[in-house]
Amino acid sequence: MQALWKLALEPIAETLADPNSYGFRPERSTADAIEQCFITMARRTSSEWVLEGDIRGCFDSFSHSWLLEHIPMDKTVLRKWLEAGYIDEGSLFETRMGTPQGGIISPVIANMALDGLEAAVYASVGATAIARQKFKLNVIRYADDFVVTCASKDVLESCVLPATRRFMADRGLELSEEKTRITHISEGFDFLGQNVRKYGSKLLIMPAKKSLKSLLDKVREIIKGNASVTQEMLIRQLNPVIRGWAMYHRHIVAKATFSLIDSHIWRLLWKWAKRRHPTKGARWVKQRYFRVNGQRSWNFATKESADSSTGDAWLFRASTVVITRHVKVRGPANPFDPEWTTYFARRRASKRSVRLPGASPWC
Repeated sequence: MQALWKLALEPIAETLADPNSYGFRPERSTADAIEQCFITMARRTSSEWVLEGDIRGCFDSFSHSWLLEHIPMDKTVLRKWLEAGYIDEGSLFETRMGTPQGGIISPVIANMALDGLEAAVYASVGATAIARQKFKLNVIRYADDFVVTCASKDVLESCVLPATRRFMADRGLELSEEKTRITHISEGFDFLGQNVRKYGSKLLIMPAKKSLKSLLDKVREIIKGNASVTQEMLIRQLNPVIRGWAMYHRHIVAKATFSLIDSHIWRLLWKWAKRRHPTKGARWVKQRYFRVNGQRSWNFATKESADSSTGDAWLFRASTVVITRHVKVRGPANPFDPEWTTYFARRRASKRSVRLPGASPWC
């Protein structure tokens, strides 16, 4: 039932959505949100102050009365979902606020509730586009994470922040006092696992230290937890983790970070290999677990085997991922509007051919 209502609500949500909202929406991604950060803050004359917004318990705190009044669907059905409760260890708990726990319709409802944040921010400094341009206001939101850029710290503190708090309060939400802060672009801020910071007049977006630490901790946990498995099985577990992280960060300044990751992982694997054969020398261990590929002689890979049906297993190296500039989706683009059908068709074709020689962005 939620899937059916989602099919009905999504076209409405896309039509009414904020232009710079990117989370849980078709044809949009975190890469679009990060690229918008670059567009709005990369110039010498761009905004220098950033409001980092964090909503406390967003999905669990929405006001039921607000949702019932503003979400355009059958109120009886929506009320049943909102008040259905949840079961934990055999006990039923009531839900007096928030969206359906784990429901596939929750992201659409949450987006519809948070749409209008851009208008509220712009209205806080004046209703005209001239006022917005004067203070260089920009709002970038991904689900419940958002940033607001502005040329003045005072405007963010005295106008934008109070307007944002009022907007959230109407919906039963509140900003986290600990995580909501105003930062100068020279100090940088983390957004969606990436760090956005200006070094002098140059804006660089790189993987956040927390994201890097999370990856290495996960890799370390996998290696330590598989001390006795075969080399091939260990590679099969590591490759999706490394590849997924590298592909996520492939649109930003991450080449040096990719090489750093490969270096850390190599040291962990070298310890793993030596620990398995404490009586063997370093040369024997190298020949047993590492193979030559072109100019690189330390590839962690299985040896060729005539009776192997799966072939050789090679550890994926993050540094092999090519850095490619992401082309941001256009703000007003709506996949449910026939006028944008050609645009999205060409955009999907461009993504599929991104590795072909001579391919170039068109939108």
